[in-house]
Amino acid sequence: MSVLQIDQIRRQLREKFPAAHRDPIPEEPSSQATSLEFSAGHLSEIISPHESAGASLIICELLDQMRDLPIALVDGRDTFDPASYGNDNCRHLIWLRCSKTEQALKCSDLLLSDGNLPLIILDLHLVSERELRQIPTAFWHRLKIQARDSGAALVSITPRALLPTPHRRFTLGGRFTLDHLELTKPSLQLNQSESRQISGKA
Repeated sequence: MSVLQIDQIRRQLREKFPAAHRDPIPEEPSSQATSLEFSAGHLSEIISPHESAGASLIICELLDQMRDLPIALVDGRDTFDPASYGNDNCRHLIWLRCSKTEQALKCSDLLLSDGNLPLIILDLHLVSERELRQIPTAFWHRLKIQARDSGAALVSITPRALLPTPHRRFTLGGRFTLDHLELTKPSLQLNQSESRQISGKA
C-alpha cells in the first residue's frame, strides 16, 4: 500500500469518525507512568476501565520484556492477535484461547499448579460484569497461595478492582484513539493504587 493510499484512508477515517480523533497526542511518557515490574510468587492486578485504556499495549510491553522467557497468556475472550505483536515477542508465548470465564480461571489454576512459568497473564478485561461477580473471593486466595508456592508472577487484567489484596495494583489512565495508530509506540499511563479488601461477589 502506498503512502498516498494510507493518507487517503486516514482522511476518510477522520471524516467518518471525528470523535475518535483527538489532539494533541502525547508523545512523551506521562509523569504518572510506573514501570512494569511484577514480583515472583505474587498476584498483581492491572485495571483497564474501558476498551481504549491500553490493555493491549500492556500485553505488548510484557511480551517485549519477557521475550526470552516462557510466559503464558490466558486469553479470557479469545481476542489476542499474535500477528500484531511479532514473531520475536511471541516465540516463547503459551497462548490459551478461552471463550468462557470459567475456562480462563481453570487454565490459570493449572498453570500455577504446574510451576514452570515465570509469568502468567490472565486477561479478563473484556469479561462482563455479571461473570466477574460470579468469581468467588476464595478462588483468588487459592491462586495467591499457588503463586507463592510455585514462584510464578500472576498478572490479572480486569475492568475494575477485583482481586482481594493484590501485591500491586495499577489503573490504566490512557484513552487511545485512531490517531495513536500513527505513533510507533504510544505512551502508557499507569497509576499505582493502594490494595484493599474487595469482595469477588456482589
